[in-house]
Amino acid sequence: MIKKLLITALTLTAVSCIYPFTPDPEDGSGALVIEGDILIGKESVITISRTVSISNANALLVPPSGKVWVENDAGAVFNGVEDPKTPGKYTVDTRNADTSPNYCLHFLDQDSGKEYVSAWERVCSAPVIDSLSYNLDYDRSKLNIALSMHALKESYFKWSYEEDWEYHSLYYSQIKFIPIYDYVHGIRTIVDGRIEKRDYYDNIYACYKHGESTQIMTFSTENQTDDRFVDLEFLPIPRDDFRISYLYKITVDLEPLTKDAYLYWENIKGNSEYNGNLFAPNPSELVGNIRCLQEPDEMVMGYVNVAQIARKDLVVRHSEANFYMSSEPVSETASVLLDKSQYVTYFVKEEYLPYNYYLFPGNVNETYWAPARCVDCKLRGGTYERPEGWPPTED
Repeated sequence: MIKKLLITALTLTAVSCIYPFTPDPEDGSGALVIEGDILIGKESVITISRTVSISNANALLVPPSGKVWVENDAGAVFNGVEDPKTPGKYTVDTRNADTSPNYCLHFLDQDSGKEYVSAWERVCSAPVIDSLSYNLDYDRSKLNIALSMHALKESYFKWSYEEDWEYHSLYYSQIKFIPIYDYVHGIRTIVDGRIEKRDYYDNIYACYKHGESTQIMTFSTENQTDDRFVDLEFLPIPRDDFRISYLYKITVDLEPLTKDAYLYWENIKGNSEYNGNLFAPNPSELVGNIRCLQEPDEMVMGYVNVAQIARKDLVVRHSEANFYMSSEPVSETASVLLDKSQYVTYFVKEEYLPYNYYLFPGNVNETYWAPARCVDCKLRGGTYERPEGWPPTED
């Protein structure tokens, strides 16, 4: 019964999309926004920005320049380092920070001279992720990622995930077409080409893609007899989704919250569901635990929680789950056998690529071709670069 009640509550509250905050000028345009939490035991990432009015939503805003640091009430200070490629994004090394003291975040706006500080907060103890697993719908239409956890001291939680997946082209390409250009009526045009053997390391077969959660996912165990739940399904993946076509990896971060932090995020979700905009309809309701020391009444948006997080990975291999099934029509993926006279036409007009010789290696006069997206995996939005620490493949 506890599990059933909890899952019902989560179904109602854990699906709110995050959108840019674009209030009207009188409702907080130009207000400072501080995003990120102090995470003890890992690096803390803090982002500083300002709100923008709807009427000026396309304006390019430069984040305020300044300094970020974390302080605890035992006297330790942890300075932030700004990302040179992403202005306004700071990383604070809190991997070895003590869990005993209370913590707060500081931001000094060097343009205005104002200093902003979050309230002192205790460190919320890490929960335990007992398992991260998957199961199949009764009709095998979806694969559902499920989470089980328990906690000893905390009753409020927020979680997020990152996912990476390896997928393969439908055809393994052993050859490539090298176009030959000439000028026709003053326009550089492909007039001919040649077939060459593709080098083993010239990979266009295996690709990798990355994704992150875009929803605010929170839950509470306050009204349960114990702080746990079992097999909460939170991410359905359709059977024809390319993510599970070969090897899929998901990493879940589970963060405990104080009750005030939980209510803050619940308020954001409620406002988001109201009209589809984060921090809408009333930004003043989204003021969290951050204030300006020089002007305490200034509107500052954001809530800095302090916590240890739990993290767990799950790897789903198609060879084990045997679940993925493509829904692409055969007519849109079928290969064709071409002779040399057809190469330019199929390369330019049909957007096909060659992948293998006909009859014997080196036969450049007749080769197999297929739609480019079925030969070059990158055309489906991925990259050839394998993520660091990627699980070993089986072939």
